[in-house]
Amino acid sequence: MEEIICYTVRLPEGTKQNIPFMELLYDERWAEGVIFCPEGIFQEVGSFNSRLSANQRYEFLLRAVQKYPFTAIGIPAGIPQDVSHFQAPDGFIPLPCGYGIPNPAPLDRYRTDCYIAGKYQQELLSSQCFDSVIQCLLADASRMPGYEETTKWLEDMISHAPQYFEIDDNTRPILIYRGSDTCYNILNLLADQLADALRSCGQQVIVFDVEKEGNQALTQWIDCRFKAIIGVQTYVFSIMMQDKETNLHDLITGPKYNIILDHPSLMKEHIENGPKDYYLLLHDRNYISFAKYYYSMVKGCFYLPPGGTLPLEGRAEKIYDITFIGSYYNYRDRLFDIAAFERPKRFLAARFLLLMRRNPDCPAELAFQKALDYYHISLDNDGFLSLFFELRLASFCIMHYYREKIIRTLLDAGIEIHVYSPTWHNAPFFGHEKLICHPALNAEESLKVMAQSRISLNVMSWHKDGLTERVLNAMLCRSVVLSDRSTALEKNFSDGNDLLLFSLHQIHQLPGLVKGLLADDARLEAIANHGFEKAFANHQWKNRAERFLEILENRL
Repeated sequence: MEEIICYTVRLPEGTKQNIPFMELLYDERWAEGVIFCPEGIFQEVGSFNSRLSANQRYEFLLRAVQKYPFTAIGIPAGIPQDVSHFQAPDGFIPLPCGYGIPNPAPLDRYRTDCYIAGKYQQELLSSQCFDSVIQCLLADASRMPGYEETTKWLEDMISHAPQYFEIDDNTRPILIYRGSDTCYNILNLLADQLADALRSCGQQVIVFDVEKEGNQALTQWIDCRFKAIIGVQTYVFSIMMQDKETNLHDLITGPKYNIILDHPSLMKEHIENGPKDYYLLLHDRNYISFAKYYYSMVKGCFYLPPGGTLPLEGRAEKIYDITFIGSYYNYRDRLFDIAAFERPKRFLAARFLLLMRRNPDCPAELAFQKALDYYHISLDNDGFLSLFFELRLASFCIMHYYREKIIRTLLDAGIEIHVYSPTWHNAPFFGHEKLICHPALNAEESLKVMAQSRISLNVMSWHKDGLTERVLNAMLCRSVVLSDRSTALEKNFSDGNDLLLFSLHQIHQLPGLVKGLLADDARLEAIANHGFEKAFANHQWKNRAERFLEILENRL
């Protein structure tokens, strides 16, 4: 049976004693000694509460002993109370003494004691000890400066004022939504990977599958409290109750974070109808600036690109020269849709497209503003956002115009490319002898193909300062990334050393670059290894989980 084991000098040597919750609550000295816990305990009960500056270990044990038996074992008084003198049982980990101030001041200890009294007041009332505990705390307060302030803190903790929940919510689970199988299940995979990474950081995580359970099942979380609620490009944060006025997530307590992978304008309706305590996590700093400016109802926007994933099978034999894991869309079909716009919008969309084609380093929102300026159109923020959203087809067209141009340029130069989607059957060059079409891959299968590829081609979906999981996955698969430029790629990696970047202005130079690279095995291997090392050190999901916890910690 899994249990918590405490080696203590408080018992005679060799004596074992079960310490029930109430005894631990009465006497915090049981939290002293050398303690070993089951390996998965943090994922079960949450981590140490970083919002406490004293007695973190004791507070953690109070939560833990409600799920695990707590066994104290007596040891001789002369043995040093240091974990290095003990052998951890199989499947157990030593419990740290806590994080924060090593020797907390009396006021810090008092504030933690008040929080614990507030958290477990019902248990204290049931055992008829509540009044005596309060008297002891008041006596402590009388010995400290600022009696009114210290007693006010006690009142706030007992009454569960907002300050109480600022502490207590930090011990609650993180709720993560999954459910959308868009883009070959990539959103679900990202949600699962973030959940695993947060658990590895000692967080308690609940993963809820909206697609499987249905929207109605979300109501089970009403009146619940969470450390955070996270979705990956999810619509659920805009779900309204039957009165059409109340956002469902305003009835669920905890900050809500939506990880947005596309341009935030494409999530316009879902963002504008989001809950009150709503934040966006974005992988492109241009998108952060855009969202902060146009979505004033959002409480905050933070930079958090997705992490990369290691292939399950490790290193693989390189059987492909160059692969592209992405779909094909014929942008000409969407041009017909744009041609059906009323005349002023049709002309504006055409100018928008022309500006992006001539200036492929220009973010879409800046190109759109230039198109408005060309026609002397002045709009307020709401008008700009609405019209930009309405003409989003132009952005879609230009993405796929350049994707097609890049692939065709390489094919026409005699370079074989492996692609993975039946959508490539719709390409005008389908049947080209150098275009090798494979069935579509899910996210996990794509890692295997990347690991088998000498070069992984990436074409940004007009993320001019973006850092995407496709780039990072390829690096962690030890495949050389060949991508169009983005500011984030240039800041995080060294061109020519960690990856290879090209300009959309100079696509004609791509064939020479690729042929030269394929003819130089030593350089290919060096770039692949350097990219792997940098991505492994800085861009895995564990790195992103740690950064998210920093964002969460600094929220208040």
